[in-house]
Amino acid sequence: MVTNLPAEAKAKWLKYMDAKTTEEKIKALQEFLSAVPKHKGTENLVYWAKRRLAELKEEAQLERKKSSSLGKGLQFFIEKEGAGQVVLIGNNELRNKLMKILTNVRSDPKELPIPGMMQYQDVKIQLVNPPPLIFEARALVGRILGLIKNADSLLIVVNGKEEFNNIKDFLENNGVYLKKPKGKVIIDRSRYGNSGIRIVVLGKLVNTSEVEVKNYLESFGIKSALVKILGEVTLDDIEKEVFETAFYKQAVVTTNEAFSVDEDAITVVRLSEIEKLKEAIFKSLDVIRVYTKEPGEKPTLEPLTVKRGTTVIEVARKLHNDLAENFKYARVWGKSVKFQGQKVGADYVLEDGDIVEIHAR
Repeated sequence: MVTNLPAEAKAKWLKYMDAKTTEEKIKALQEFLSAVPKHKGTENLVYWAKRRLAELKEEAQLERKKSSSLGKGLQFFIEKEGAGQVVLIGNNELRNKLMKILTNVRSDPKELPIPGMMQYQDVKIQLVNPPPLIFEARALVGRILGLIKNADSLLIVVNGKEEFNNIKDFLENNGVYLKKPKGKVIIDRSRYGNSGIRIVVLGKLVNTSEVEVKNYLESFGIKSALVKILGEVTLDDIEKEVFETAFYKQAVVTTNEAFSVDEDAITVVRLSEIEKLKEAIFKSLDVIRVYTKEPGEKPTLEPLTVKRGTTVIEVARKLHNDLAENFKYARVWGKSVKFQGQKVGADYVLEDGDIVEIHAR
């Protein structure tokens, strides 16, 4: 059931969404909480907002410490590189050994997360190995959760099912779920100018319509965005994306002791099956490889890696804004087209391995 919030609360939330610094987010979230009516229908939202506020206050404290000599090196943010970022969690000894095998990076992190690059076919994937989880250290747990929530996928390294269940419980208690939702919503406000709200349905809207979705987003003051619908999506799912109250993470479990899991989003691979593990990690990122070419030239050897569901115009925008602004049409070679070199429009959805030749005015 979609939460019925007054206009003032929605405006305060939009202010939070647009906040750039941690201090701005804290202030905006406090204002939002003061504007939210307290009743049964808002209990979950208020609970999440208070927990997020506590996390932000810890982040602010760490940022202040970072500026002093005592706090140097406490920053946990790792800039993403390659086809995607995968965070390792679970058994410390096994994680360190696996990190060395997959990336050649020797790591036994004590205070800071350690990144490394794994090669899979013609793409590189960033693996991040954080310090061990110490549940009593709230600040440390909060920073590791920040890494997990920011990651594109998780690699859970365990000895057996008991260790996996402990990790799963920890994640779910902190709003991170290892299950695949029926649908996915992507709301991109960052590069969409002032072109209004545009909805690209690559799946199905359930018990709602594009008009209702637009009206809902506009009620928050969102006037311009690209909204992509993947799979089956309800208005509740739109709300969850707006409020960021749940994080669904694809995950790969690697283990010494084989076991099965119920979650569709999880692949279990034995630790000894390294090539199979690499393939599973790549698939967990839900990305595709797109190769570009100039007219009359050969395709690039190094692909662009983009999220599944990416359209031709989004590829054009990645290459250059002018190419997107002056887009005329594109030709595509690959398994997604009916015939090779097919002429397609801006909203054409690409598949892994497609070659794209963009024509501009």
